[in-house]
Amino acid sequence: MLVKVYGSAVYGVEALTITIEVDIVNGSTGGYFIVGLPDNAVKESVDRILSAIKNNGYERPRYKTVVNMAPADIKKAGSAYDLPIAIGILAATGTHNPCV
Repeated sequence: MLVKVYGSAVYGVEALTITIEVDIVNGSTGGYFIVGLPDNAVKESVDRILSAIKNNGYERPRYKTVVNMAPADIKKAGSAYDLPIAIGILAATGTHNPCV
């Protein structure tokens, strides 16, 4: 399922809208891929996000997860994208209730 979530990035003195698309590929082996010119902090966000999802009683996706951050020509830096990516993952997996 493809889910779009919106965030923003500071580029100079302007704020730009960043579209974060999360797709869970059923039937594919697990793995997490972030594309769209992310820096190391954004690439490492997968560990923070999956830990937060687990610690809040939700199940992490068991299938291939692709996160596309557009536009691709703008460098995405920092941990400000953790929350929109986490919301996108939860929405894409159809997780609405904690697994308690």
